[in-house]
Amino acid sequence: IQKLRESAKILIHQRTENEMVKQELDLLDGSANVFKQVGPVLMRNDLDDAKQTVEKRLEFITGELKKNEEKLSSIEKKSSESAEKVQKMQGAMQAAAAEMAKQVAREHGA
Repeated sequence: IQKLRESAKILIHQRTENEMVKQELDLLDGSANVFKQVGPVLMRNDLDDAKQTVEKRLEFITGELKKNEEKLSSIEKKSSESAEKVQKMQGAMQAAAAEMAKQVAREHGA
């Protein structure tokens, strides 16, 4: 669960970062120079290509966040179900122990 939550934090940060980049790109007109970093080099990039790349990144990140949330929800549901089973078993064991104690008391009291 902890790994999923950490992963969600990273994805949310990446989504926020990419949303800010998208907003910045939307402010530019077609004549603006856009560059992207490829290794240690800045290379000129077409504005439309940059917008598409950011949009695809956002789609991917959103999809990963959704998968992450579904996994987390599933694990939490299983955990809750397991806790309920344990509580029922403990209750049954306590009831059985109480019944055994009564039976022993009757046998020794008779």
